[in-house]
Amino acid sequence: MVAFGVALAAGGTNAVAWADPAAGPAVATPISEPMIVGTDADGQTVTLTVGQELAIALPDNPSTGYRWQLADFDQGVMHQEGDPQFRPTNIMPGSPGTSVWTFTASAPGNTRLDLVSLPPAWQPGTPPPQHFSVNASVH
Repeated sequence: MVAFGVALAAGGTNAVAWADPAAGPAVATPISEPMIVGTDADGQTVTLTVGQELAIALPDNPSTGYRWQLADFDQGVMHQEGDPQFRPTNIMPGSPGTSVWTFTASAPGNTRLDLVSLPPAWQPGTPPPQHFSVNASVH
């Protein structure tokens, strides 16, 4: 009987590899742990492996009307995983919290992820009130 998939969990590292039944047994390939960065990583370079997730966690309070927006980046190197998720600090309406943007390293290369927090009536040409950037180097 040929195994169609092998799952390995060791030391917090999850790995899954799916085998083609005609190709023989599956070989498990480790997948790197997700990397989580915050404001302290602003302007820094992070090194990722293909398939590794990068989560950017930034302070946010959508009730103020300000929104983090993502500028262009090389989508051949990094792939955004859905919309950012807001995690409030408590259950009170209007509470501040953290917006989490999740990306997956999809191919070797380099790209810069730029996010700006813009007010509701922001005028183009004026500097944004908050800016965050991180350089991603994927190997």
